[in-house]
Amino acid sequence: MHFKRYFILLFLSFSISNYCHSQDRKASYIQDYQIHQTDTGKLFLQIFNNNFIKNNEYFGAIAEGYTLLGFNIAPKFVYAPSSKVQLSVGGNFLSYNGRENEVEARLLLSFQYKVHPKLDFILGNIYGTVNHRLISPLFEFEHFLNKNVENGIQFIWNSERIFTDLWLDWEQQIIAGDPFQEKFNVGLSSNFTIVDQANYQISIPFQNIVRHEGGQINSNSEEPLTTIFNNATGLRFTKPIHLPWFHLFSISSFMVNYQDLSPQKHQMFIDGIASYTTLDFSNKKLNLTLGYWYGEQYIAPLGNPLFESYSRTKFFVEEPIRQLAIGRLSYEQEVFENINLGVRFEGFYDIPAGNTEYTWALIVVFNEKFFLKKL
Repeated sequence: MHFKRYFILLFLSFSISNYCHSQDRKASYIQDYQIHQTDTGKLFLQIFNNNFIKNNEYFGAIAEGYTLLGFNIAPKFVYAPSSKVQLSVGGNFLSYNGRENEVEARLLLSFQYKVHPKLDFILGNIYGTVNHRLISPLFEFEHFLNKNVENGIQFIWNSERIFTDLWLDWEQQIIAGDPFQEKFNVGLSSNFTIVDQANYQISIPFQNIVRHEGGQINSNSEEPLTTIFNNATGLRFTKPIHLPWFHLFSISSFMVNYQDLSPQKHQMFIDGIASYTTLDFSNKKLNLTLGYWYGEQYIAPLGNPLFESYSRTKFFVEEPIRQLAIGRLSYEQEVFENINLGVRFEGFYDIPAGNTEYTWALIVVFNEKFFLKKL
């Protein structure tokens, strides 16, 4: 199994970079992973729920459109015996409207230990999907709605100038004789603040993710071993502004890379490169993003399929060079305590083909902890 090599490599990258610092990013979709001193010795019932409708209107050759309408609900018991240890147990239930008899149930069990005031270690159910803070070409937002449970191991370093998230998400386990492959993802997401002034900030985002499908003990030898590596390294400039609608401006530029690390190559392209630049205007509730994507032979199995150079659903359909102009508008409003309503619209203009594709979503997030008793 090759995951040990990738995990050790990413862990070393994490270890040599922890002299830097980072800043946290607030959003209703991102979970609070801190172990709070005031919660010591208390038992809570925590309920995290998102109700969603997401409509993908895709008309080009690369991706097919579809609609998601359903909900996730994750009730769990949370107990912190000390200020450094937290235990949780519960379940996650995913259901789509019109298929209520096919509820997907997942067990949630997590052990969290604060190794250092800035470093947390999590084993079991980890803080996944949007909590990794990856750009859409590497990891698409939709996973928060339909694949929001990740289990494995995670290290989170969060201090004044650095945020680093190193994780292993073990998606599918196999035992001897199983007719399917093991699947896991290894990722490293970091943001290093190199300049932090009163009126502007400069940071370096650094993101890696490895997708592996294989295993040595499954009975189906016809399925090829697949290992895909994606990397994004960027530069971000952020500055407060004073406009009627927006209070913060940010420009980010990433160099993005894809490599097929499989022993035998079965992908349509062996490697690829891309550039991804975005302008962001935001306030506490509203965010406007304008972006440009240029990709050559790019593949990212966990990213938004519109950024890829081939179709996942149509046999041998490819566009080796992809150029997209992107516009995204999102709005979040707390309609009641711990209940947030989010609206998202994203449009993609395919420059060579001259066609427009878009997606819109309506998401309601409820996240609350109920005190039960002191233990």
